[in-house]
Amino acid sequence: MVKVVVNKEACIACGVCWSVAPQVFELDPSTGKTRIKEQYRVSDSDTESVGEVPEELREPVEKAANSCPVGAISVS
Repeated sequence: MVKVVVNKEACIACGVCWSVAPQVFELDPSTGKTRIKEQYRVSDSDTESVGEVPEELREPVEKAANSCPVGAISVS
């Protein structure tokens, strides 16, 4: 599994990650920030959203992380 973390404090909700990897990322309507979709979400707070995705989603998740203009997504 691939661990993905969205730093909501850094997120500017530009939507790049949603367009690059819509199967993993979505807008959290309560915070206006990006979060991991429920099927992959491990935890979610006001400051970060943590998820685990299967290895076959590593490439789009890494592309989304690399495309984030503020570096709010980390992948490990």
